[in-house]
Amino acid sequence: MKRIKAAVIGCGVISEVYLKSLQENFTIIEVTACSDLSDERMHRVAEHYHIKAMDWQEILEDPSIEMILNLTSPAAHFSLSRQAMEHGKHVYSEKMMAVDYREGKRLCALAEECQVRFGCAPDTFLGGGIQTARYVVDHGLAGNILSGVLSLTRDYRVFGENLPHLYKKGGSILYDMGGYYFTAVCSILGNVKRVSAFGKKTEDVHKVLRAGSPLYGQELALEEENVIAAVLEFEDQVIVTVHFNSGTIINESFHMELYGDKGIIRMGDPNIFGGEVILEKAQNQPVVFPFTHGFLKESRGLGAAEMGWAIRKGRPHRAGKEMALHVLEIIHGIFTSIKTRTVYEMETVFERPCPLPEGFIGEGFWAADEESAVI
Repeated sequence: MKRIKAAVIGCGVISEVYLKSLQENFTIIEVTACSDLSDERMHRVAEHYHIKAMDWQEILEDPSIEMILNLTSPAAHFSLSRQAMEHGKHVYSEKMMAVDYREGKRLCALAEECQVRFGCAPDTFLGGGIQTARYVVDHGLAGNILSGVLSLTRDYRVFGENLPHLYKKGGSILYDMGGYYFTAVCSILGNVKRVSAFGKKTEDVHKVLRAGSPLYGQELALEEENVIAAVLEFEDQVIVTVHFNSGTIINESFHMELYGDKGIIRMGDPNIFGGEVILEKAQNQPVVFPFTHGFLKESRGLGAAEMGWAIRKGRPHRAGKEMALHVLEIIHGIFTSIKTRTVYEMETVFERPCPLPEGFIGEGFWAADEESAVI
């Protein structure tokens, strides 16, 4: 099978996670180039991963490069993805596809117009943890799902002093982390129909007090609510409670649970690929359900690789633009509901991506090779 040549745009920390994973775990994508606003960072990454440092315009004009991996900061996603599509490149974007719902819709329409593929992170829903949870739900082991809880707490007062974009529109906890939770639950339950939410800011301005920080003494405006409580009503009337708080202590606390009429499913951290799935049945102790799927270790780039195989095979890819846009609209709907004090009616719909084939778990010559699951 002819490999897909790709270029990485944005050489920050996440680029090295992608490059390591793509080079070690997947055969379908050959990353040949990278680009970044910082020449020093670009050349360091290029040298370490044995790829070519290239100017962005050079990449756009290179006909051998079929796919762009857009790993820039969220605010740059729209512009760079748009340029790539207009040059006939397939695009796989880090989350979110854009920081504005209208821009997300424009990108999806442009992908259709330019007849290119558009995929979007997070791809952790393709990992063994969420795929196993979907197996449990799809096989009725918890009965009919009635409700659920999604919750995450962090301290962006600490994180934001290193990553100040977390204080800006499109960088708050819902944009930064909500995508993992909403993508996971939507891949299992399908479309959200209505959204209702409340929110507040824990501070209007944050003063940086980190010793040695280049931002020391500066004041950073908090542009979006960072304490969120919401309710999602799914098409089949499953009610999911949402709670996000980035103003509490740094010790991360997360919950992803689904409650059925025959059991309770507790999932692991959706920010990783191999979170445990715990199934609790009536009058029984909870048990760790055996993994039905692979990709249990760090596998960033899995969504891009699966898209690469889908391009070569002529089939739909799973980390598709429709579900990613639906997730972006959920976040848009939450903030709209907070501001208008009304229930937000969703307008986008998507088809749940098919689960990966089960059983491809493990490494080595005698194992059921994981990449075989995405061919």
